[in-house]
Amino acid sequence: MILTGSGEAKTARDGRRWTVRPGRPTDGRALARLFAKVREEGRWLITTPGSVSEPSEAFWISELIRASEHLALVAEADGEAIGNLLISVDRGRATEHIGVLSICIAAEWRDVGIGSELVAGAQAWAHEKGLRKISLGVFPDNERAIAVYEHRGFVREGVRRQQYRSGDEYRDEVLMAWFPMEAEDR
Repeated sequence: MILTGSGEAKTARDGRRWTVRPGRPTDGRALARLFAKVREEGRWLITTPGSVSEPSEAFWISELIRASEHLALVAEADGEAIGNLLISVDRGRATEHIGVLSICIAAEWRDVGIGSELVAGAQAWAHEKGLRKISLGVFPDNERAIAVYEHRGFVREGVRRQQYRSGDEYRDEVLMAWFPMEAEDR
């Protein structure tokens, strides 16, 4: 699934319309705002509110989108970014076969199938690109995301205990992965 142009129209489980399309370098600022909005919830992203400036994050996202070895998918409704999936691929010989997935969905658009659609698109892209593994990290209390990943064939590889500090508490990180070559064999 390598989308072109304006993308593909979708209908969420609740009947709302949205579109998935490839990210463009000009999406950097809108996606940085989406990340900031989700970051303010204080649960789902590693970075804390105010820890990264919007212009810096927008620049980083735009540069990631510009690089051809990465994948950026944008979910939008009424011209607004409501979700995003990024797969970054390292250029190093030892790890160039692995894509690292990150995803972000606006609160009001969760539980309607957008995450599943974005992950499916990422899996198709990874398969087409010949990647051998997509890896990700997720907080253990993000049961909704874990269910999506497991439904799409991701397996748990381990837990990094007390991996991140959030205020006065330390949070574990569940490591998950999907192996395109193994998925072909099933």
